Amino acid sequence: MKAERVSDSITYHGEGPCWWEATGRLRLVDMLAGVVVELDDDVRPTRMDVPSSVASVIRPRAGGGALVTTEHGVALGRAEDLSDLLEVTTLLTDSAIRTNEGGCDPDGRLWIGTMAYAQTPGDAVVYRWDGPDAKPITAWDGATICNGLGFNPDGTCAYWTDTPTGTITLLDYDAGAGLVSPRPFVTIDHEDGYPDGLAVDAEGGVWTALNGGSAVRRYAPDGTLDAVVELPVRQVTACAFGESGFGTLFITTSRENLPDDVEPAAGSVYAVDAGVRGMAPLPFRG
Repeated sequence: MKAERVSDSITYHGEGPCWWEATGRLRLVDMLAGVVVELDDDVRPTRMDVPSSVASVIRPRAGGGALVTTEHGVALGRAEDLSDLLEVTTLLTDSAIRTNEGGCDPDGRLWIGTMAYAQTPGDAVVYRWDGPDAKPITAWDGATICNGLGFNPDGTCAYWTDTPTGTITLLDYDAGAGLVSPRPFVTIDHEDGYPDGLAVDAEGGVWTALNGGSAVRRYAPDGTLDAVVELPVRQVTACAFGESGFGTLFITTSRENLPDDVEPAAGSVYAVDAGVRGMAPLPFRG
């Protein structure tokens, strides 16, 4: 399959796409600009600042509003236009490290990974945060670039990636134990790109963006590669399902560290008819 370019180059480092059911539109982050971008019905971008120089993850809140992870913490608000976002908890205080990617579990809790700006091996941590009345919990550490996080349709397992390893990890999930029993799901050769953000479809297929690989791949629940989406730019960062029936796979891209005259279409949003249905993003219940 080939992805279609559906927007101009609207981000420096596009990431974290999320279908926003309250507005019926796609949202994503221009991560290193501290901005959430929403595409209107004509695919024109509206840029919404957050109270931070970094915006890494955006998720709807149960009952309305949004959660946005900032450079070092989490911001919450009830306004759909993000005008009342307020940072309410701090995850980390080391200025050399920032949040990177994560999502919510079936019980509405946030899981958020980090990375060092220098991409120092072993410096990344995954945190769990249950809500405003709870302290962040260190779920695991020793990673380098925490990426992905998507749950299968029945919520019994999740997929997560430490990008430099090339491996997508499968973990069991339940409300009490959290994410446990990590084991390899698939490992991707570095020559094909590095697994970045991911999405899981309603059939349990895992779609992973290949940063440096100009593609998104789908792996069946048994780990078999069964679909490839090609893109005309190399830095493919994340993907998410959206639109009516969640049949469209939206794909974000980055032009981080690219000269202005190289890959002018990088930083755009792409889309493809995935041939399967996705699932709505799991909301934050705090």
